[in-house]
Amino acid sequence: MSIWLTDDDLRLTRPAERAFESPIPTQVVSNGEYLPPPQTPAQARVAAEIRELARRFAPRLGLSRRDFLRTSCGMAVAFLAMNRVYGAVFDVGEEETRDPAAAAEREAGLAGQRIFDAQLHFVREGYPGRGILGLRRLAADRDWNPALPAREPTLSDIQFENFVQEIFMDSDTALGILSSAPNDDPDHWFISNDEAMRARQKVNDWAGSKRLLAHAIITPGQPGWREEMDRAIEELNLDSWKGYTLGDPGGESKYPWRLDDEELMYPAYEKMQ
Repeated sequence: MSIWLTDDDLRLTRPAERAFESPIPTQVVSNGEYLPPPQTPAQARVAAEIRELARRFAPRLGLSRRDFLRTSCGMAVAFLAMNRVYGAVFDVGEEETRDPAAAAEREAGLAGQRIFDAQLHFVREGYPGRGILGLRRLAADRDWNPALPAREPTLSDIQFENFVQEIFMDSDTALGILSSAPNDDPDHWFISNDEAMRARQKVNDWAGSKRLLAHAIITPGQPGWREEMDRAIEELNLDSWKGYTLGDPGGESKYPWRLDDEELMYPAYEKMQ
């Protein structure tokens, strides 16, 4: 995967999965497009509070600190720690941090909240790549989603039919934005802009309401990208825009770009407005 960080930058960073394990991030992380800022003193205090609370409460439940922080009580600890540092921002009680029954009761009480997923994906029929299946395999192997089958994933698992099943039938998601990932080779896009809009229409027709929105993807620098923007505006009734400054989020690209490129991007922003 292409990244902007230099070798010197990389020596100042470490992968997020090796950082302090917490239900919520305790510092800014980067996807490789920018050097993340150092942890602030306030963020460090939040991390310290989480450690201390987990150290106190985990043994009472017979859990290690790591396992405790994966529970609903552990999530409550993270919110309580932020309240102690930033003020009373989150509505969380200390009983939820040490009593699984209280945490479960609170979780059940919040089950009716409207969940809006701002970046949903599936891949089209005939999509040639299989590397993306590694993400699903990883989620199953690490038990991030116990509902995922233990078998080897297939492309049908990440195509439209199963996408609808898992997002709108099996999960609490009420609304979402369908997105895609570009590539220098159009045949390697997850889905095209047209396919995204057709999927949006299918889901909303089925639901009888607006449940799915859709991004139109921009590919600054690629041949015909401005004309594709014009077409998306005139024909596709898009809901929002999306682009990857790396050019191709899955590999090396001939077309990386910067958000602050006045010559390339400012006319595009005016067009979006």
